[in-house]
Amino acid sequence: MANITNRNGKFLIRVFTGRDISGKQIVKSTTYVPPEGTSPKKAEKLAQEYAFEFERHCKGYTQLNENMRFSELTEWYFKNYAPEELKPTTVLNYESQYRNHIAPILGNKKLKDITTPMLTEFLKVLGKEHHLNPISVRKVYIVVQSIYRRALQQGFARDNPCQNVIIPKKRDSGKRYSLSEEETKRFLHLIRDRPWDEDVKRILIVLLFTGMRIGECLDLAWEDIDFEKKTIFIHHTLSCVDGECYLDSPKTKSSIRLIAMNSTVEKCLRDQQAYIEQLKMALGNKYAHPEMVFPSGLGNYRDCSSVYHSLKRMTKGTEFEDMTLHKLRHCNATLLLNSGVDLKVISEHLGHCDIGVTANIYADVLQKQKIRLADTIDDKLSDELS
Repeated sequence: MANITNRNGKFLIRVFTGRDISGKQIVKSTTYVPPEGTSPKKAEKLAQEYAFEFERHCKGYTQLNENMRFSELTEWYFKNYAPEELKPTTVLNYESQYRNHIAPILGNKKLKDITTPMLTEFLKVLGKEHHLNPISVRKVYIVVQSIYRRALQQGFARDNPCQNVIIPKKRDSGKRYSLSEEETKRFLHLIRDRPWDEDVKRILIVLLFTGMRIGECLDLAWEDIDFEKKTIFIHHTLSCVDGECYLDSPKTKSSIRLIAMNSTVEKCLRDQQAYIEQLKMALGNKYAHPEMVFPSGLGNYRDCSSVYHSLKRMTKGTEFEDMTLHKLRHCNATLLLNSGVDLKVISEHLGHCDIGVTANIYADVLQKQKIRLADTIDDKLSDELS
């Protein structure tokens, strides 16, 4: 049975798990600090419950080590878990989040000292003192949560302090995630009239008219295009890490999908096909990827960032300076919602993992639809009550 010693309201817990080869007792210990304001009797009871669980972990031969520092846990995470389970781009992003925002504050903390209130305060500091917006703070939280989840699975920690953490709410930045129908039409005129690379223009049009993610678009191969059935098969995405681009698995299983091709997209792809033939003739054996629909000007995989920078240069000084590649996807979805297309159909069209994701992203659009729906009934029947 665990040995519990009360030291001025803090409880030292020791568990004897046997003897080593020299006959010396093997002792594992931890400290339990009851919540502030807990009565002495209640504190003792909580300490006993904590000791029971601690002993269970120790005698279950787990790796429980609450004296481990968070930096040590993170080192284990990036060495053993991340390379096997996460995409290289995700690993790169998580490492950056840890290095820039997590390590300076939590890196030297012991696991047993990291509590839910501490993490709540940590996220608050990132927002107020480090001036991270709520979306960026949430990304940091996701990294910490992922690390702790693996710590629990491996027995490094007893509890996950990420549970019940208060995350800063997303503030309304005043920026819209989509365009109105009239604004979208003006954007299309801008694309048509601006002197720019025609293949870049075709990429932007395909993104807007299909709702594809940029990685999905740049990953398209000609074998994925069926002009006869007017369909596009999306089953990969293009990822780039440290300047190296490669074909990767899609974001989710739902991202693997077949979408319809309208006449505008078909014309873009036909024009792109003719452009590719000219490019192959010009480059000859230097053309690296003839199978790709939207390669770079040298026939290599095209980096997403190059399309983004082209978009920024194209829209500079116009009303569309805040346009992004992902915003084109939002425009596609918003137009479909406002046209009365069923939410489930749109969710499948976008490749979301479930309809709830779609409903959450486009909550504002759906709310406006509900108001219009109510007004429609009012217009039809209100005269009968006058």
